[in-house]
Amino acid sequence: MPGETSQQIKILIVDDDRDIADILVDIVSNKERAVDVCYDGVDAVKSIQRSVYDLVIVDLIMPRMGGLDVLKYAIKSNPDALVIIITGYASLETAVTAIKEGAYDYIRKPWKLEEIKIVVENAVDKIKLHRENRELLKKLQNAYHELVVLKAKKNEDDKIAKIKFFSSNMPNLHYLYNNSSPSSSYVDELQALSSLRESGTLTASEFKAFKSHLLKMIT
Repeated sequence: MPGETSQQIKILIVDDDRDIADILVDIVSNKERAVDVCYDGVDAVKSIQRSVYDLVIVDLIMPRMGGLDVLKYAIKSNPDALVIIITGYASLETAVTAIKEGAYDYIRKPWKLEEIKIVVENAVDKIKLHRENRELLKKLQNAYHELVVLKAKKNEDDKIAKIKFFSSNMPNLHYLYNNSSPSSSYVDELQALSSLRESGTLTASEFKAFKSHLLKMIT
């Protein structure tokens, strides 16, 4: 529909009775809704192929393709779509079948103006709530992703800080092999070496060599 926006509720009216279909369009239309109309089930399916509808209001009995077939196709194309079935055949069996196939609601002919308005308003409110929940979920997912990134960055910064700290406290080769090193620092040196091994700064073989030399110096 010309001028429609992504925020509008997209509604499709389907009824082979043109007068009824056009009346329904007038009833449900407002600035928050983009309403299309089809007078045939086959045309409705083609329209559903071209657009994603939030709400489909369809007559149950129509030539070529009935309302239940349109219902199935609408839900298959958009699992979140709500479908309201309108019929003059007021049998409980038909109503149950429509609900089992995924109909949101079921209205019998002759319907009342206020009845249609209430059912449509309830459907629109449900669609809006679903959109809000989906948007909230998206924001929560984005926030969670940002927290994960920040946490990873913090962990990396902490790791770099630890490496710098341990590197500054790690005895170099000249210091390790200098027998004049004060014996009071041996324990600290071993702890520093252990931390460097755990952080990956020292390989296992390097740690073993440094530790062996320190122990020899102690004994």
